[in-house]
Amino acid sequence: MSLPIFNFTEIESTNDFARSLITEHKIFKGIVIADQQTKGRGRYGNKWNSPKGNLYFTIFFPILKTNLKKIQFLVQLQIRNILVNYNIKNVSLKWPNDLYINNKKVCGILQESIVFNKFFLIIGIGINVKSSPKIKKYPTTYLNKETNKKINLRELIEKLKKCFVSSIIDKKYSLKKIAKDWNKYAFNKNKFIKFKINNKIYKGIFKGINNNGALILQHNNHKDYFTHGSLV
Repeated sequence: MSLPIFNFTEIESTNDFARSLITEHKIFKGIVIADQQTKGRGRYGNKWNSPKGNLYFTIFFPILKTNLKKIQFLVQLQIRNILVNYNIKNVSLKWPNDLYINNKKVCGILQESIVFNKFFLIIGIGINVKSSPKIKKYPTTYLNKETNKKINLRELIEKLKKCFVSSIIDKKYSLKKIAKDWNKYAFNKNKFIKFKINNKIYKGIFKGINNNGALILQHNNHKDYFTHGSLV
């Protein structure tokens, strides 16, 4: 599959530009790459620190709505495979959209969807390669530090492109199998966590995800299931 590629030295947001390509220019699949972003963001509009030297990559394509949840976790698994191939150990997956190395955040994924005659998925990926921001809420790290070498950014981008074309776009997915694989590497699985949804805090033991991709929270021999929200 051939995908048009849009490269920028600087852009406000790769996801926002991808959205404009779909809605304003009728370009329905492609990849947007930037050296740095001035208005990078994560879930719920949270700022994503985007200095030069890290990876900012967005891919967009048409998709069946029923595949949205499947791809969310499949993308995490595929990025994990890429990182492991750099001989990085202890790479875990945090529900619903982050990757951690040795309990430190290294990657965030922003998955957005829009309807424009058909359903489109926009997946933004930010990976700390050269540096990582200092954040009070959680520790962070970056690939060069974890590997003790300078990661070739273009090589990493090529690995991501290949990953999407060969393993994700237009493929058939089994969420049951994806969930089983995802749970092997789940961050904080079987540990006590706090979970926030609609300004309400839930507490319990994180048991991974079920076959529908919902987070499982156990407390007092009772299980709750959540399809959205945030770990706190």
